[in-house]
Amino acid sequence: MRIHAASNRGARWARREKTLLGVLCVLCGSVFVAAQNAPALQFRGHQESKHATIAAGPAAITAAPGTKIALVVDVTPNTNIHVYAPGSKDYIPITVKPEPQAYVKFGKVSYPKSEMMTFADEKVPVFHKPFRLTQDATLASAAKSGSTVTIAGTVHFQACDDRVCYPPESVPVSWTVAVK
Repeated sequence: MRIHAASNRGARWARREKTLLGVLCVLCGSVFVAAQNAPALQFRGHQESKHATIAAGPAAITAAPGTKIALVVDVTPNTNIHVYAPGSKDYIPITVKPEPQAYVKFGKVSYPKSEMMTFADEKVPVFHKPFRLTQDATLASAAKSGSTVTIAGTVHFQACDDRVCYPPESVPVSWTVAVK
């Protein structure tokens, strides 16, 4: 009887293991399917830079079809941080890149005068104080009066302090133009 009871116990444990294994497989499969069907995580709202304050302006733009507009980006580097200006050979300078827009033709970006910073034996143009970039644009004559045109873009730059350069950052910006 002892042999029979022991083999019975072993059989019960084997059934329990199979049942437990089956339950775990079902749970893992359910989690996998749920993860596959879940919506992708997306950033919503204002994305901020870790090393500078980036603000698009003006808050409200009103323009007639065919007129020029100025899209402004105010940049304030954090304390002891600098960003590279155009003309930096081995560094990533700050840029404004608007997304193509059917009712807007983009011109050049105007940059303020930069300051020269010396690293070892090289001089590099940088911005370390608050500054303003201005993206020139023209509202197409085909833009309909009374409509609203949203212009999206990205500010791309690399920030550094006196010891290290941080990974490049891309910060989304946008402007809304009310067409007269």
